[in-house]
Amino acid sequence: MDLSVAQWSYAFGVLLLASVVRGLTGFGFSAIIVTGLSLVVAPAQTVMLALFLEVVASVRMLPSAWKSVDCKLLTVLCVGTAIGTPLGVRSLLLLSPDIIRLAISCIVLFFAVLIWRGVKYRGTRTVRIDGVVGVISGVCNGAAALGGLPVVTYMLSTETAVVATRATLIAAFFCTDVYTLVVAGGHGIISSQTLINVAYSVPVLLIGVAVGERLFSVASPAAFKKIAVLLLMGLSIVGIIKSLMVFFV
Repeated sequence: MDLSVAQWSYAFGVLLLASVVRGLTGFGFSAIIVTGLSLVVAPAQTVMLALFLEVVASVRMLPSAWKSVDCKLLTVLCVGTAIGTPLGVRSLLLLSPDIIRLAISCIVLFFAVLIWRGVKYRGTRTVRIDGVVGVISGVCNGAAALGGLPVVTYMLSTETAVVATRATLIAAFFCTDVYTLVVAGGHGIISSQTLINVAYSVPVLLIGVAVGERLFSVASPAAFKKIAVLLLMGLSIVGIIKSLMVFFV
C-alpha cells in the first residue's frame, strides 16, 4: 500500500482495534476493517484483506472454542453460505460497494435496535430458518465482508448461550471466509498486493486477538451481549453515514 506515515498509523490503529474486538466478541473484525480502512485503501482490496485476516484469527481462536460450537447450526449456516457467497462476490463486481454497505447496515441496525429493546425471536429455530440466515450471510460476506453481522444479529435474538454463540461464530467465519476466498480467487480479485498487506497485518492481528480473548475471560454474559449489540449498532450507523456521504457529498 502506497500510504503516508499518517495513513499507516491510522491503518495500524484500525487493525489493532478490530483485532481486540474479534478476540473479545468473536465478530466485528471485518466490519471495522472494511469501514475503517476503506478511507485509505480501495474497497475491493480491503474486503480481501479482511477475509484473509478473518481466517488467520479463526485459526488462532478455534482450538479453544471448538468444544462449545453448535455443530448442527454451523453445518446449516455453511451450506446456506455456500449458496449465497457466489451471488455476493458477483454483486461486488457489478454493484457499488456503497449501495451494498448501505443496505446491509440499515437491516442490521433495525434488528440490533430490536434486540437492544428486548425483542427476541420466540419461534422455533428450524433448519430452514438457519439456512436462510446462512444464504443472507453468504451474500453479505461475498459482497462486503460483512457476512457475520446478519448471523450475529440472529443469534443474539435467540436464547443461545453466550459461549456457544461466540464459538459457533468463530467456526462459521473460518468455513465461510475460506470458501469466499476460493470464490473470489476464481474471479481474479485477489492480487499480490493483497498478500503483502496480509503479511504486514498478521502480527498486529495476533496481538489484538490475544488481548481480546483475555477481556472475554473476565467479561460476564450480560456485559458480552451488551457490548455485542452496541457494536452492531455502532458499525451499522458508521456504514450508513459513510454510504450516504458518498451519495450526497
